[in-house]
Amino acid sequence: MSPPGSSTAPVQVPEQLEPLVEKLADLSQQDRELVIRAARRRRRSKVELKPVPWEVLWRSSGAVSLGGDAVEDTNAIYDV
Repeated sequence: MSPPGSSTAPVQVPEQLEPLVEKLADLSQQDRELVIRAARRRRRSKVELKPVPWEVLWRSSGAVSLGGDAVEDTNAIYDV
């Protein structure tokens, strides 16, 4: 079994990514892997917003009183 990316078939990338492919091709294998790991880490660290149904949002309203005591609010949420 051949390693990933070792296929003899040419890989087509969108034209706007060609400069990135060229830059990556000029890097050493070690630096290329470093860049890819950094990109994966950055992607994971981004916050992904997801819509919630109105009913869920409505039920959660009033759970925390802003401007009050954060410890008291937290204790109220978790029934401490």
